[in-house]
Amino acid sequence: MVKINKTKFFFYFCRIFPALVITVLFCCPLSMMQVNLYDTETPHTLLFPFLIPLVKDANFYAPILKLLFYSVYFLPATVIVLITSIFVKKLSNKILYYLVLVSLTLYLFCSISCMIICANTSLWFIQLPRYIYTLFVFAVLAHLALSITGITYRRINTTEYAEFKQLKNEEEDKKKKKISIKTKLTLSIIGAITVILFSFMVLILRRYQNLITETVTDAGRTHAEQTAAIYETAEGKNDKISYFFSQQKKSNTYADSPFERIDIIISSVNAHIYLESIDAETELPPFDVLAYTTSKASAIPQEEKSLTEEQARDYLKRYETGAYRKTPVYNKTYGTCKFIYPVTLTRQAGSKLVGFTIVTYREDVLMKPYFQTKVAVFALSAVFLYLSVILTLFLADYIADPLLLLRTNVRKTSNSLSTLLSGRGKVLPETIQFEDVIKTHDEIKDLSNEISDMVTLIRGTVPYISFSTLKHADNESKKSLSRELCFLFTDIRGFTTLCEGRAPKEIVSMLNHYLDLETEIILKNGGDIDKFVGDEMMAFFAGPRKEYNACKAAMEIRTAMKEQQQLSKESGDDVIQMGIGINTGNVVFGSVGSKTRMDFTSIGDTVNLANRLEGANKAYGSKAIITEAVYEKLNDSFICRELDFITVKGKTEPVRIYEILQLKTKSSAKLLEIKTLFERGLYFYRKKQWEKSSEYFMACYKKYNDMPSKIFIDRIRHFKISPPPAKWDGVFEMRVK
Repeated sequence: MVKINKTKFFFYFCRIFPALVITVLFCCPLSMMQVNLYDTETPHTLLFPFLIPLVKDANFYAPILKLLFYSVYFLPATVIVLITSIFVKKLSNKILYYLVLVSLTLYLFCSISCMIICANTSLWFIQLPRYIYTLFVFAVLAHLALSITGITYRRINTTEYAEFKQLKNEEEDKKKKKISIKTKLTLSIIGAITVILFSFMVLILRRYQNLITETVTDAGRTHAEQTAAIYETAEGKNDKISYFFSQQKKSNTYADSPFERIDIIISSVNAHIYLESIDAETELPPFDVLAYTTSKASAIPQEEKSLTEEQARDYLKRYETGAYRKTPVYNKTYGTCKFIYPVTLTRQAGSKLVGFTIVTYREDVLMKPYFQTKVAVFALSAVFLYLSVILTLFLADYIADPLLLLRTNVRKTSNSLSTLLSGRGKVLPETIQFEDVIKTHDEIKDLSNEISDMVTLIRGTVPYISFSTLKHADNESKKSLSRELCFLFTDIRGFTTLCEGRAPKEIVSMLNHYLDLETEIILKNGGDIDKFVGDEMMAFFAGPRKEYNACKAAMEIRTAMKEQQQLSKESGDDVIQMGIGINTGNVVFGSVGSKTRMDFTSIGDTVNLANRLEGANKAYGSKAIITEAVYEKLNDSFICRELDFITVKGKTEPVRIYEILQLKTKSSAKLLEIKTLFERGLYFYRKKQWEKSSEYFMACYKKYNDMPSKIFIDRIRHFKISPPPAKWDGVFEMRVK
């Protein structure tokens, strides 16, 4: 089976097919000369594109039209270029596209211009060959397809537009379908143009029709009255009347709207009937003699050579009421209109009625100027509307695209903020971005710059606002609520002493370095930073695994600090120690502050105790202390040792505390032995068996330099001298924060 190379196929198709189409359009007739209204049987003369500039007709001699008609030779030039491009492949597709589009445009303008010039009656459209209609419609559709293709190609090759389409599709998937501003703009402009064009056509055509009717009516009425006056002046003498008729016939050949004929029909009966005395009872004589005519009597239908009594009475009534001055008498059968005036002879008794003078016009001849104007108005309006649609699509892109691109970039920024506030993203300045891709120099560009400045401000402000504050800032309800959270406090040991003798810039840089390490670890484990107070940090965790995540973050912080301590030792810098306190429980979470400065934070014993435990590390020489509430939620996932049973400052209820040693999956024999030795010593310590307790603590301290063991050794030494009360329950009261 032969495989078709699609690229090669389209290469040849997009050159050969347009060349064939343009060749056919150039070689086939595109219009037809005017129809002879007096001899409609004469074969019509077709107009070919290549012969239009050579037409010998006054209507084709306007300079602008001549230039337009000569431009039709651009079509064969385009065909030559298309064929040449098959062999000379340097010509870009864009140039070929514009050549074909311009060729079709010139063809259509020539076709429409010829129609406006030549369409002088409805019979012209009937006699026009059907294949010319087919070629015209094909050219219009091809032009429309090329125009839309150009607009579409321009859009799809714009990166920003592709992003806008993706955003639009996402909105449609979320059932947020709505009419875009581009569609509204396009429909509004096209709708407004359509209404204006329609109103213009109706107004112009109606006024022109009235003007033509009035002008022709005046001319026809004048001819009828003048003919009747000549007959009356000549007293019916043949030589004078015949001369008048010959002169009218001669001058008619030069008239813009020539009449078909002028007739005088009189009565064969010499009745004495006067206009002044005619009424409904008056018996009219028959008007059955065609006395004079500018035409051949044999060419006049028999029924038009005489008048019935009903016709005569109607004509007299129109004369009496003056209706003959306003409208002619139409004959739909023959397509004529007649202007009729009574022929009289002046006598002493009054105006003796002799007959009627009838001026007959062909309706299509009479209304030829109006018909041609109507064709021109409709054709030009259609062209203007078509061009308006195409230009409106371009205009909509030019005006609306910057707005749509601006909206797309704002939505991308909004999505990054939404991701941030929903907890799926990190609170980092890099998370919030705004791309200013507007290339125009107008108010839209100014708006884009202002939004960019605003996003820059937000990006610079985000690091100074806690995640919880950002998350609840747009919450309609500012009321406090109860939440179950796990809190983690950290503090750098001896930081105040460490700052002595250092420059402020160096202090801030060092502090930020350590706080950045902690922040990254906490965020990575699903926590959030509530606030920084000097070298102290308060963070919290939410969710079903909050205690596990908090302890895991604590272990990772300890690991990071060990690495930093090693680097400090190698570089000769001061080694930094850190204490961690963790507690979980219910707190009051809500908006705290003044009207001008608010913050979302947590308040309650749970928070205070976590803070106290962080400080308790100093008393025990430990690294990370947790409460019993946290320990019970860890489900034995960490190696922890019970540290003590204490009451913190400001509280009377004792709390059992533990120190986290390591994740169980990373545990070692050393940690397990420390845990065993320490907890055995603690067991005998609470039993007041000082010697045995001291034995375990001493073993742990000497073997592993365990500082909490040393603290208990010192306590035991103190209790040996000053024993605790008899009811002592092992609770140790901490007197410092």
